[in-house]
Amino acid sequence: MRSLYILKVNIIITLFVLGGCGVMGGISETPEERHARETFVSVNDYVGEGYRLPDGQRNDPIAKEKFEEIASATEQFFLDKYKTEVIVHNAVGAKHGIMVFVESPNEPRFHTFAMMPVDAKEGKIFIEDIWTVEMQVEQALFGGLLAMIMEEEFAALDQYIEELVENYPVIGMRPEAVSTVTKSGYTTPFYFIQALSLREDLERINRLYLDNPLISKEELKNQFDIDNYNAEKLTISIELFMEDHSIEPDESIIQKIINDIKKVEGLPRGAYSVALHDNNISKLTGIGDKDNSLIEGNIVQIIRK
Repeated sequence: MRSLYILKVNIIITLFVLGGCGVMGGISETPEERHARETFVSVNDYVGEGYRLPDGQRNDPIAKEKFEEIASATEQFFLDKYKTEVIVHNAVGAKHGIMVFVESPNEPRFHTFAMMPVDAKEGKIFIEDIWTVEMQVEQALFGGLLAMIMEEEFAALDQYIEELVENYPVIGMRPEAVSTVTKSGYTTPFYFIQALSLREDLERINRLYLDNPLISKEELKNQFDIDNYNAEKLTISIELFMEDHSIEPDESIIQKIINDIKKVEGLPRGAYSVALHDNNISKLTGIGDKDNSLIEGNIVQIIRK
């Protein structure tokens, strides 16, 4: 059914382009088909263009007009508060301000966001009042530090996924999209990690870094027991898409991934979830979840002890 639906959408798009409107030869575009055309795009092509937040349209023009000023102030904010250099990739209007997407390009690596208040009527931004959602940056920073501490384990996960995409018709998000629309902490085109539940470890390891941003990996490794942390509190979410737009998510592939995670040696200990989507991603949200997505782990997670 999904393949037929996509074929119908492609036909309608072609007719729209050729005919200059939504009707040609007696064939009209249904509301559902129009929604699909306007909302979804192939993940192969998606770089974050079209992303928006609910009720954010009012502040979008300010985010675009004052992007350079927003970026400069946000980068300084992260240097001052989190002792970390970041790059601002995107700024979009939110209901009560502007959401600023940032990436730490060096270790500890992570993606997160900050918020900047605005006066929409006056077209003003308040750079001195930048704020962050409680614990969002902190957990992102901790995820980046964990990736440094467990560099061998995450290298093993990266290698496993690289081999998977070489041998099976699946892909991840484009790096440009990851930079532009993700804010989930330590994030790659194929997975992201969240470790907020490791609260005591988070606060201790983050404090070591904030007190000394030049702290070495060896020093960090000496302060975190990779064999005894609570694996159920480290979430590792794998997100993949089918490479071909005409192919539905394949149950055999997701089952292979689940089985591999349970037995492949050297992967990080954690609570894994796995999602396999078709080739389409929402331009508006940067999310691949749809009715035909295959998802394992959101209810019963895959625990590596």
